[in-house]
Amino acid sequence: MKSLQETLHIKYPIISGPMAWTSMAPLVGAVSNAGGFGVLGVGFSPSEVVAHEIEATQQLTDKPFAINVTIFPEVEENLERVTAIAAREGVGYIYADNGAGLERDFTQKWFDKWHALGMTVLTKVMTSNEAQVADDCGADVIIAKGWEGGGHISLEGTMALLPQVMDVVKHALVVASGGIADGRGYAAARMFGCAGIEMGTRFMAATEGSTHENVKRAVVAAQDGDVVMTGASTGAPCWQLKNQLSDQMAAIERADKPSVAAEKLQTIAVSSLRQASEKGNVTDRGAVMAGQVVPLVKQVEPVAQILEETYRDGIRILRQTADLPECQVKA
Repeated sequence: MKSLQETLHIKYPIISGPMAWTSMAPLVGAVSNAGGFGVLGVGFSPSEVVAHEIEATQQLTDKPFAINVTIFPEVEENLERVTAIAAREGVGYIYADNGAGLERDFTQKWFDKWHALGMTVLTKVMTSNEAQVADDCGADVIIAKGWEGGGHISLEGTMALLPQVMDVVKHALVVASGGIADGRGYAAARMFGCAGIEMGTRFMAATEGSTHENVKRAVVAAQDGDVVMTGASTGAPCWQLKNQLSDQMAAIERADKPSVAAEKLQTIAVSSLRQASEKGNVTDRGAVMAGQVVPLVKQVEPVAQILEETYRDGIRILRQTADLPECQVKA
């Protein structure tokens, strides 16, 4: 089987996960130029924004990158729209986000379409059942995301999810995601048998990212316990840094039954991610959707440094495992 580096034509087996209003051309281009794999997080953006971000990324780098879509039947029209733009613009990699499970026939249909267009298919999963479907349908890379990861929350922790996914996937390369921000996470993923890692939160504080400086400062300043869950009543809860907005959301969910709370949250949370990422409002109207691993992000630093340090430290840790006392005993 090919390595992740060979499959994605990269130096480091590290993917920068797609984050709306964060994974835009400046960050994605920088990641790909530095030897990682960048993914544009613009799958629901207007067509002109999708095309602009692809073209802007292509001006920044001649290295591979992907564009994300969300794969479930209710948004098939959007799948068709973004796929057409990606194909027209010559994007060779599609990243299929999955927020509602993978329906086998629908997944097969779209994987076949993307492969027919010459695209490499990366797919995010949050259960071993989803991983089985993705593998059976021909995914090239499966990203297994544990619930620690930023943005929308899955149900299983990374450490519980990875071995289950590794047990059922027979063909695709598996990438670990969720709660990974440094070489320790990289080494752990490789010990599980994964081909590489995906990081999101760590790249939120990248120098080259176009995200507002207030967001970067908030990420670097975050401590253990600063990440809270919001939106449970909606059925699609998210992690975000605690602020006035999250406090208001929590109060609503405590006071109202889920159906009422969900409607109220939709009103106050609309465009909250963009409020933070573009306008720098990280207090009362903006949401900074970092993952639980955010306390490990200590500084704003260049993408190249993030990639090189994570990979170098991970390899060093892996080599050190050979010196553990347990490894010195002959079987």
